[in-house]
Amino acid sequence: MTGELPEPPMCGPRRVRLVKCVVSLWLAYHVAGIVVAAASVPPSSDLVRSSWKLFGPYLQFFNLNNGFHFFGPDPGPSTLVAFTAERADGTSVTGRIPDRAIVPRLLYHRYFMLTEALASMQEANPEVFQFHVRALARQLCRRCGAKAVSLSRLTHNLPGMDWCRALLPLDDPTMYEEQPIGAFQWSDS
Repeated sequence: MTGELPEPPMCGPRRVRLVKCVVSLWLAYHVAGIVVAAASVPPSSDLVRSSWKLFGPYLQFFNLNNGFHFFGPDPGPSTLVAFTAERADGTSVTGRIPDRAIVPRLLYHRYFMLTEALASMQEANPEVFQFHVRALARQLCRRCGAKAVSLSRLTHNLPGMDWCRALLPLDDPTMYEEQPIGAFQWSDS
C-alpha cells in the first residue's frame, strides 16, 4: 500500500471539543450582550453605545433588552390602571391592574408590563392606545359580569429624599396621580 492515509472523519473527542468551543463562544457573546443591554440605559458611555451595534440585533431578536430601564440608574414612575365596573344589578367592583394579590409573581409582572405598555402607547400611538384600552375594558366587563367600566391611569411617582428620610410608606395615596382614561359600555350581544 502506497500513498497517504485519508484524513479520518471528525470523531468523538475532536467533535466534542469543537461543540464545547462553539457553545463557550456563544455563551461569552450572550453574557456580554446582557451586560451591554444593562449598561446602555442612559446615561451611557460612547463605548457602550457603539457596542450596541454588535449586540443590539441579537438582544432585540430574543427580546433580552427589555426592562433594564425599570431598575436603574434612574427608573421612572410606574403606571397602574384603576377600574370601576358597574354591574346590571347596580353593584360595582373596583380594582387595580396589576393587583398585588396576583399569584404567581410572574403573572403580576406580566400585568404590570401591560400597564406600562399602555402608558408608553398613550403618547406614542393614540390610535393603538384606544384599541387596547377598549379591549381591556371589554375584558374587565366580561370578567366582572359588568355592563360598563370606567378606567383611570394611576401614576405611582417615586419618592424623593425627603419622603425617604421621613420613613413614609411607599404606597401612600399622595404618591399617586390619577388621570381618567374613559368610561366604556359593553353588552354580551
